[in-house]
Amino acid sequence: MSLPLSPDDVRVLKSLTHWWEQAGIEPLAPLPEARPSGRPARPAAPQRSDTPAPASSRATPQAARAAGFGAPPPHEDARAVAARAGTLDALKAALTGYDGCTLKVTATRLVFARGNPEARVMVVGEAPGREEDIAGAPFVGRSGQLLDRMLGAIGLGPEDVYISNVVFWRPPGNRKPTDAEIAACRPFAERHIALVKPEFLVLAGGIAAQSMLRVNDGITALRGRWSEFTPEGGAPIPALPVYHPAFLLRRPQEKARAWEDLLSLKARLDGQDA
Repeated sequence: MSLPLSPDDVRVLKSLTHWWEQAGIEPLAPLPEARPSGRPARPAAPQRSDTPAPASSRATPQAARAAGFGAPPPHEDARAVAARAGTLDALKAALTGYDGCTLKVTATRLVFARGNPEARVMVVGEAPGREEDIAGAPFVGRSGQLLDRMLGAIGLGPEDVYISNVVFWRPPGNRKPTDAEIAACRPFAERHIALVKPEFLVLAGGIAAQSMLRVNDGITALRGRWSEFTPEGGAPIPALPVYHPAFLLRRPQEKARAWEDLLSLKARLDGQDA
């Protein structure tokens, strides 16, 4: 540890080093500056170097992406991936390998479908919830139990219905899926319907109805009004928007209108005009 030098000490050392320089001897280090006695000298601040760091220590876009930062690598267009699926198993496999929806990162598992793919009625909801995320099947929580009871009231059992969603992964906290998340999944949902070819399509909730029918109206305006969904390259399918069962759990006073919609579906199934 160096001790502080007085001005007299510095002058002596400078005189001595001047003599060394005349003799051709170079000092090992610069002389310290004089400090007032009683105060310790502070260590010299590190000198800034203008020499660039080695390439291996500099951050690059490639290194950032490899470490999980920055934009993800581009993914193949969802519509092209979905269109290649010729069966339901192929469609499920395509979804399993598809990384274009960010919900896949936070969800536990893919939620594809349940029920009979040969059924006359296909129900399409909005997105999986917590119970669905755990089970890997749509409509298995409280809202799913209510949906089963509603369909059972018009004579439709588990073998008479095929059930899926527009979005195939659970949004965190059961929030509504964003427009980008819906857009990433919609080509697969549309292809799903095209492969099943149901006689009748039930769209449960506003997101399902708006996404499949390409409209902006809310579910209050859409419910109970028959429309048509036309799959790519296929024939139009009669489609009935209805309240989502989760909405009916929050607002049971709307069950009377939901019952009217179910009777309308039963009339179509029985070959009557609703």
